[in-house]
Amino acid sequence: MKSFLCTVLLLVVFPLKAQLAYRGSVVDATTGEPVPFVNIGVVDRAIGTVSNEEGDFLLEFRREDVGPADILRISSLGYEATEIPLSRLEQTTKHFTFRLNPAPIGLDEVVVSTAELFEVEEEVGYPNMMGRGIGYWKDSVALGGELGSRIRVDKGLRRLNALFFQVLDNPSDSVQLRVNIYQTDIKSTYPGTNANKSGKGILHTLRKGEDLVVIDLSAAELWVSDDFIVSLELLGVYGTERVGLSLPAGASPGGESYRRYASQSRWERLEESVMGFSLQSTLYTDNPRRLPKARIVRKREKNETEISGYVFHAGNPLKEATLRNYTRNNSVKTDKWGRYTTRISKGDILSVSYPGLLEIVVKVEEPRNFNFQLKRN
Repeated sequence: MKSFLCTVLLLVVFPLKAQLAYRGSVVDATTGEPVPFVNIGVVDRAIGTVSNEEGDFLLEFRREDVGPADILRISSLGYEATEIPLSRLEQTTKHFTFRLNPAPIGLDEVVVSTAELFEVEEEVGYPNMMGRGIGYWKDSVALGGELGSRIRVDKGLRRLNALFFQVLDNPSDSVQLRVNIYQTDIKSTYPGTNANKSGKGILHTLRKGEDLVVIDLSAAELWVSDDFIVSLELLGVYGTERVGLSLPAGASPGGESYRRYASQSRWERLEESVMGFSLQSTLYTDNPRRLPKARIVRKREKNETEISGYVFHAGNPLKEATLRNYTRNNSVKTDKWGRYTTRISKGDILSVSYPGLLEIVVKVEEPRNFNFQLKRN
């Protein structure tokens, strides 16, 4: 089964012989400012790219890989998508400028209820995929390529707070990733509407040597009420031209994964296999039976240990540094002496952060007092 997974989760796109090359930039139609990380690609074909931080892009493909009816699509969170027939693009033009109009701000439907709501902290997804198999990007995956899995949850209003996954191998100095959360289309099980309504992408720079990845989702205000799909999208590779990002994966009854090779290309479904993504979430329910049983609460409290320690930078204590327990979805601040106190259990995922300094993420192997030394980002 492992070898099967290594096959089905392989994303390979061989380098294209550039017979046609379109250079350009994407700007905000209102302000004229560049729009970073825009998806540019030929709809439903493995031809696409992503604009860089300055809004510039290079789209290359072979003439025989497209037809006169093909459509070029330019899209980004917070903007109205633009579609242009390829036949309208002048091949002699040296540089294109696409202007995206900001999308109207829509107001979500507000449901008023007099029922008392209970908050239940839950981890959903597939946290135990280590050693089961490998899912990975390999060779020249085009920018905008995505690899994701369906996360099955009980129905009910749920906020997504953090994403966790392990990294088995990353030969690049760094890889720029974007997290996408999709709702499924009504008429299919494929990724549909992006649940991120904040207008800002959830970005993460994966550095070499980073094996446990924790991505804070709280700023995006992500809400779901049923199964959803979480994916990682490739935005950039630095330090090498090769991509070899490997993540845990495995077979799961009823599991489904999805991939696409480039921006705007067609999704493919991979059944009975999932990536090792897990998410910390808060379920809001009016059913008190969804709350943890008293014996489970007592057992959890019994396994808790109160710890304390200090947070420093360059030998100086940091006041108002944040120590967050992602597993429990709570946080504490350091006092004026840089000291914190909190309760943790084995397996909890903690982060320590301070504005302008590099965040530290640790998984608790054994509860004890920790001191943290933060460095400049």
